[in-house]
Amino acid sequence: MQIGYFVVAFGVFVVLANIVGRLLFGKKVHFEINLISLLVLSSISLSATLIGSYANLGIVLSINAFSLFFMTIFSFAMVLVNVIAYVYSIDYQDFALLSSFALLGMYIVSMSTSLITIFLGLEMASIPAVFMLLLSRKSLEAAVKFFIMASIAVSLFSFAMALVYGGANSLSLSGVQRNSLTILASVLFIAAIGFDASIFPFNIFIPDVYQGAPAYLTAMLGGLNKKMGFAALIQVMIILFISFKSTFLVIALLSVFTMIYGNIVAMKQNNLKRMLAYSSIAQAGYIMIGVATTSQFGIEASLVQIVSHMFVFIGLFGIIAWLEFNNRKSVDDIIGLGYENRFAAFSLTLFMLALVGLPFTTGFIGKFLLFTSAIKADMVWLAIIGIINSVMSIYYYARPIMASYEMRAGTGKIRLDFATKAVVFSCLMITLLLGIYPQPLIHVSNLAATYLFAHQYVLP
Repeated sequence: MQIGYFVVAFGVFVVLANIVGRLLFGKKVHFEINLISLLVLSSISLSATLIGSYANLGIVLSINAFSLFFMTIFSFAMVLVNVIAYVYSIDYQDFALLSSFALLGMYIVSMSTSLITIFLGLEMASIPAVFMLLLSRKSLEAAVKFFIMASIAVSLFSFAMALVYGGANSLSLSGVQRNSLTILASVLFIAAIGFDASIFPFNIFIPDVYQGAPAYLTAMLGGLNKKMGFAALIQVMIILFISFKSTFLVIALLSVFTMIYGNIVAMKQNNLKRMLAYSSIAQAGYIMIGVATTSQFGIEASLVQIVSHMFVFIGLFGIIAWLEFNNRKSVDDIIGLGYENRFAAFSLTLFMLALVGLPFTTGFIGKFLLFTSAIKADMVWLAIIGIINSVMSIYYYARPIMASYEMRAGTGKIRLDFATKAVVFSCLMITLLLGIYPQPLIHVSNLAATYLFAHQYVLP
């Protein structure tokens, strides 16, 4: 049996292991079972990615370079999120079980060769997120707003599928002919997936949800669920609508509006989680640059940026979860952090600089490739706007950095627990090592993009 099959089989096993852990064991044992299962799953998916083990699962799912790329990063990211949740969640066992179902949904989205399975995967990841928000009684408002967004998204996605079926007589991920129904469907798909991917103007409740959710859950929503949205968006737009040039112009314009909106509003924020929520919206705009180019190189650049933001975001929210636990939520609250815990302050500084695009970090590699792809696609104007927005973002990223190194009366040493430190350190290593030596990341991103373009009109 190919190793690709084992990735899916072990993904199902993780869900079963969490069901058993939730029913039969306490929090510590359940965490150990879940952690070991996710680490094994991550290792298997990484091995399959490096080996290039591809397979078909019926006519609606396919294990290929694109799906394995996302399955690998989702698996590793879920390990990190679960460690943070174990430390700071009072309902870890429920979180672990629900997050395993969400992970399986993310797998389904990345493996889809049909709009039906993308729809099912998106819902399989979104519904557990609503219940995870409800686990924290302080997140009721965030849960309601997330549910509203998910409901609107599912309605638009369903309508778009109906239009595609009416115009193409098929729901398979294969190229469709341009007509009035499919043109409208392409716009509806952007809107529907835009709720998951935090694309302007469909991100209306994202800052409220990110701020209202516990930090470990925000790490999952922004680090994994959002990237799942981009996995769906890239597949649908590149495979179904690659020939719809006007639709990709819409994507380019939405990229501009998303970057500008996210960066300008982030400048006014004092709450750290809300600031990073708007920052996350701006980052979605950068990722969309690669999609707008409709080129293989552009998709490769978007995939690199997706990995970059995923682990920077999770690392940052590891620190924020620790700060939140100590009732420190705003930029003013982290004054003196550099004297209280040097590792936390250094990590926060480096993550913020990576979001700006500091050289020798993954943030620089991602943005450099994105802007280069726009220039190669004769969209210099889009690259220039992206660069201007990156410069603008320095203003609000610099604020928490400067605050952490200001002196405050009564400052003393504060210990960062081992588990959180391990998560932050892991994200630091990914950000730095792949920033200094990005060839492995670029290679697997290139394989994923190559497969996507090579199979635009071919069913597996």
